[in-house]
Amino acid sequence: MERAIILEHSGRNDNLLSMKIFVKDDREQDSEEETSGTRYIIIPILIQLLMALLLFLRSRTAALNYLYALIPLLFATSFIGSYVYNRNGDMKLFSSAAILTTVGTALQLLIDQIYDPITSFSTIKLIVSFVVAIIFVMFYTLFRKLLNKSMMVYVMMVITAAIYTILLISGSDPNGYGTSAWIRIGGITVQLTDFTKVASIMFYSALFSSKTSHDDNQILVLSSIFFIINFIGSLLIKELGSFFILYFLHLSILYIFMNKGKKKKLYLLFIFFITVGALFLAFMLYKLILPSHDAGTMNTVTKALWPFLNKIHQRFSVTANINADPYGAGYQLLQGKKALWMAGWFGNTVNFHAIPVAESDMAYIALVNAFGHIFGFFVIFLFLRIMLSGSELSRKKMKEEKQDAVVAYASTILIVMQAMIVILGSCNIIPFTGLPIPFLSRGGTYLTLTFCLTGLLLHMSEEYEDEEEDEYVDE
Repeated sequence: MERAIILEHSGRNDNLLSMKIFVKDDREQDSEEETSGTRYIIIPILIQLLMALLLFLRSRTAALNYLYALIPLLFATSFIGSYVYNRNGDMKLFSSAAILTTVGTALQLLIDQIYDPITSFSTIKLIVSFVVAIIFVMFYTLFRKLLNKSMMVYVMMVITAAIYTILLISGSDPNGYGTSAWIRIGGITVQLTDFTKVASIMFYSALFSSKTSHDDNQILVLSSIFFIINFIGSLLIKELGSFFILYFLHLSILYIFMNKGKKKKLYLLFIFFITVGALFLAFMLYKLILPSHDAGTMNTVTKALWPFLNKIHQRFSVTANINADPYGAGYQLLQGKKALWMAGWFGNTVNFHAIPVAESDMAYIALVNAFGHIFGFFVIFLFLRIMLSGSELSRKKMKEEKQDAVVAYASTILIVMQAMIVILGSCNIIPFTGLPIPFLSRGGTYLTLTFCLTGLLLHMSEEYEDEEEDEYVDE
């Protein structure tokens, strides 16, 4: 009897001991997670200091200017990183965005010293972009409630159409790119086409809201109308690069988030064949109109069509044969190709001064030329890391609310897809679009948009990771 009691007491002690071990393991795991989380704040800070050294080796003036930008960079990294970390946000996403911002800032300051850009990099614009992004994320929480209203689908249509109308009437082209995507407000130039991207996110978010309950027919009709508005507006202001991003966004959102069925398949196939047919028709019309263009005998219709046909033909023909027009349409890409050859793994110390529009369209080429192919591959890896984080976030949100999943996916696509399209285009792998690269290119409006979308992803990542309370057993 006594032996049985002793054995039972011994077994109870073993259970308590095992429970204590599990508690200890949980605490050790929490400590490891905290160390891992803080690491994603420390790494961007170390890279920010490293970029100061690299800039000093390239240009002392650029390094000195970087020290002024380093203060807000360090503050933003510490403040935003700590905030995201304390709210269980995606630290890998934060770290990737912080590093890309650092590399882009250093690159732009070096470009000011090596190349001859139209504008100079402004640290003030960088700070303003941070502030606007923070305000945008704060107000999105309130604005999200409005997206559950069925009328918001039509509101976004009207806003998008209004943006294109304003650009058609008052739009300007300060950089000489042949598009009227900017407006002047006093001494400030704003690229309004970036606001159509935000409107697109809000439109698709409202379209797939569970509160509005749009059926498949309504989704196809309303999204097609919105698609046509963007297409016609892009044609009128001659900004097909941004439309290409919206085109991919439209098809991919319908493919991923719309219910499976024959209607979706037929619609996507129809858009695909229409696109192929339109490109084929554009090349055919170009061949037919070219003789009258050279002879100066074009009529009113062909004069209106020629700028679009010529631009499409140039994009594809230059990609197919970069040497066909080395001092005309192919000049920019040919100089970029030379710069890539000269870069090496650690950058060209002599530097290649002939890269056109190094501060915007060819920012990736300028980055590789200045810091080497190692930095080029590192930047691509960071964009892919953002893609993985955004895709995982969208997948998790899909289990809760499809509307939030659409926002997470669209924000990720607008950042990563544009980056990959411009990088591949500047390397002459696909037709060049002439768009800015997120985080790397200059431009206050687009930099602000990039920060807003990134902040939105970070904010949404904070919501799906619920804090788990550890229950400890006391004796």
